Parts: sequence; structure tokens; C-alpha cells
Amino acid sequence: MQMQTIWYVLIHVSLGLIGWKIFTFTNQGVLAAFAACAGVQAWPMYEMYRLTWEKFDSMRSRRTGSVSQKKETRGYWIRIGRLYLFRSCAYALLTLFVAWLMRGA
Repeated sequence: MQMQTIWYVLIHVSLGLIGWKIFTFTNQGVLAAFAACAGVQAWPMYEMYRLTWEKFDSMRSRRTGSVSQKKETRGYWIRIGRLYLFRSCAYALLTLFVAWLMRGA
């Protein structure tokens, strides 16, 4: 996972270098950076889902009662969603920072 993190940092640095005119600290620029980063971060979140779903599903199947299983499943998706939001925001800040450096502000 460490090597993948380096590649994603490089991807977002290059996004900042390429889109320095678009990714600005304005409402539209921040939304554009977040949208670009959310698009890039969709793939690692899918990989995370593939790695964790089988273990989660086996743990969930040991629970008795459908209410308990639904509660666990909802908690799983909330955690995955929060991780996706955190990663997208963190990498959007990196992208905005690199674009800011590129503009020579």
C-alpha cells in the first residue's frame, strides 16, 4: 500500500502542475480540484472495497438477525464513504497547493 500512496501523490502533483490555471482558491477552482481528485480516488477506494468486502461479509454472516446485519453493513458503507471523502479532500489540498506553487503566488 505504501508504493501505491507514492504513485497517487505523484498523480495529484501532476494534476496540480497541469491544471494550475483551473485549480485556484476560488469556489469553482476548489470544486474543480475536488472533482478531479474524487475521480482519481475512486479507483483506490474500489481496490479497498475488493480487499475488505470478503472479510467483512464473513464477519457479518456470523451475526444473527437481519437488523444486526443491516446495521453492520450500513456502518461499513459509512466508513468507506468517510475514507473516500477524507482521501479526496486531502489530495485536493495537495493538488491546490501544487497549482498555487506553479502560479508563483
